[in-house]
Amino acid sequence: MLNNLLRLYTIILLLFCYASVKGEEYEYDFSDEKTGSLIYYNVTSDEIPLTIAVANRDFNYNSYKGNVTIPEKVFKGGGLYTVTSIWENAFAYCDSLTEVIFPESIVQLDDGAFVGCKNIKQITLPNKLSKIGNAVFYGCTSLETITLPASIKILGDNVFNGCSSLKRINIISAIPPEINGSKLGKTNPVISVPRGSSKAYSKSNIWNKYKIEEVAY
Repeated sequence: MLNNLLRLYTIILLLFCYASVKGEEYEYDFSDEKTGSLIYYNVTSDEIPLTIAVANRDFNYNSYKGNVTIPEKVFKGGGLYTVTSIWENAFAYCDSLTEVIFPESIVQLDDGAFVGCKNIKQITLPNKLSKIGNAVFYGCTSLETITLPASIKILGDNVFNGCSSLKRINIISAIPPEINGSKLGKTNPVISVPRGSSKAYSKSNIWNKYKIEEVAY
């Protein structure tokens, strides 16, 4: 009997801890609407340099719609914070989201940042972006083109899975980005790369699965 009670207590404690962690993961710290759109944020550093990430309202998702312009700097409590990342699942399942304009300060898109955003047709990412997490654009069924900046270093696994309309990925970097996994996902876009770099892409076990075209950027 005692052993059974201990097991039950352990299960309840684990469930409580899991719920607490999930609540912290998706609960935003503050919001701001100075850009015309109500945007939610999580603080990523309270020490100089002060940084924040765009977040979602709660884990029901669908926090944004229409065109969203993300500012580069946001005031909070007397401090000026720089927006450097998009939080995990920040724009998840925003069915009415049509466009996102990024500031140049964004350097990372966390896992699932735009999962299920089925009405976004094209995205131009900021020029300092270095990392795109796993399944960031999973299920973006209207996405037709995307431009990856020269700064991009790592793409997550299945980053474009379910992007059934994706026709072209423009990659500005002559060095093939690393793919942190086995595939881009179930999609078959043309890969546009800078002149003279197709040989490097053809040596990649993942990029060489796609049609590669050289273009002048």
